[in-house]
Amino acid sequence: MSKPEFSMYEPQPDDMIYNPSPTVNNFLQDFTFVTLIIGAIGSGKTLGSIMKWYYLIHLQEPDKNGWKRTRTVVIRNTTVELKDTTIKSFVEWFGDDLVMNWSNLSAVYEDEEDKVHAEILFRALDKPQDMKKLLSLEITYAYLNELRELPQAALYNVTSRLGRYPSPTMGVKATHPCAWADSNAFDQEHWVYKLFLENIPSNHKLFLQPPAMLDDGSINPDAENLENLPDEYYGEYMLGKPQDWVDVMAKVKFIPLQTGKPVYPEYNDRVHCIDEKEIRPPDVSIALICGGENGRTSAVVFGQVDAMGRLVVFDEIVSDDVGAMEFGKYVKSMMQSDYGQYRHMIWLDIAAGSRGQVTDHTQLKVWNKLGLNCKLVPTNKPDIVVEAVKAMFNTLIHGQPALVISSKCKNLRKGLNGGYQFKRVNVSGEKYAEKPDKGKYSHVCNALEYLVNGMGGGKELLSSSKFRALSKSGKQFSGGRAFKR
Repeated sequence: MSKPEFSMYEPQPDDMIYNPSPTVNNFLQDFTFVTLIIGAIGSGKTLGSIMKWYYLIHLQEPDKNGWKRTRTVVIRNTTVELKDTTIKSFVEWFGDDLVMNWSNLSAVYEDEEDKVHAEILFRALDKPQDMKKLLSLEITYAYLNELRELPQAALYNVTSRLGRYPSPTMGVKATHPCAWADSNAFDQEHWVYKLFLENIPSNHKLFLQPPAMLDDGSINPDAENLENLPDEYYGEYMLGKPQDWVDVMAKVKFIPLQTGKPVYPEYNDRVHCIDEKEIRPPDVSIALICGGENGRTSAVVFGQVDAMGRLVVFDEIVSDDVGAMEFGKYVKSMMQSDYGQYRHMIWLDIAAGSRGQVTDHTQLKVWNKLGLNCKLVPTNKPDIVVEAVKAMFNTLIHGQPALVISSKCKNLRKGLNGGYQFKRVNVSGEKYAEKPDKGKYSHVCNALEYLVNGMGGGKELLSSSKFRALSKSGKQFSGGRAFKR
């Protein structure tokens, strides 16, 4: 027998009528084990999730006493957001029918006519021990509000507790045990992206709403929930907001959203990035200039000065949790395979000349012994190496940026787009750390800094007439050596 339509149970408060948009309507009537809806800010995701709960509690089979009993856990990342947004939305729609217990953040909804008794457990994950508490729940359903703000373990933990209520002793089991979530967009490295967009399990399902804004800045005619928003919500309301914020929150793009202060706000992916298909192959007569950083996260970037005098960074290698020897062998193998006939020079951090990174040997000696032609940069002081890269982003040569990045360098671009940042200091006001954070994208960006510094882009040269003359002339770098045959 097919399930009843949502409209049969649609709540109709005196001053509210709910008409779900197409994507939300499909989402709230789908009872796949785990469902996720992703959309723009203001697209009606949260209300759709609440209405999905309302639909499900009416579809539950009655127990031996004739009551449809369910228990749902509703999860948000912090108590403040749980109270200010999620609970507020529930109360706004169900009012006095929802009896709140503010002391333990729970509620009961009862419908005498349809004999529905629905418990809600509102839970925030402010503290590590809050995660463990999820493992003791006996629930029918789980709703995870703003999934991108939650750890992956939250989803694992609650889905292991679904269908535990009502118990068979009550004469019935959970009719449609399931979990659902809503979220704005997120970075492609986020665990939600990998789970739902790269390798989605057969019992998971994704609902993706149309973006609210198009790339030209106009409002998407297919955007959902526009009738419930102010006229200028995606117009004037977006003015003054960072482009990455608009791209994520309104255009539903899966890119990093900056939380700190970007080290390179001068970088503009639309200006400094070139499609790898449009970049000419490196000239074999000109040596490659490379920058390398080796820690537990290692990176090498490959560049060459082209005929226009621009520095073109056309390739990258990034690896996690490997030692200097292993990474050096991988770099050598890749260079012999792809760039074996090119002369090259790899500029490394000064620390690569210190012992301790690889037993009693330095990274510099290990890599040179492998046949990688390496030298140490003159300085690794952040204020110098960072300013040198900034200067190149701000410099034009024949109307073109002096430094361009291939679209192939995905990690480097993510770092330059804000992944490499000054971390915000946990004090009042907008204050940031003095040095860039050593995060996921710092190593590949450091490699670029060593490349630029090694080729003469240090602060002492930026202020000299010699460096300005070199930039204007487009003179080629001529050092380095190729691998022995």
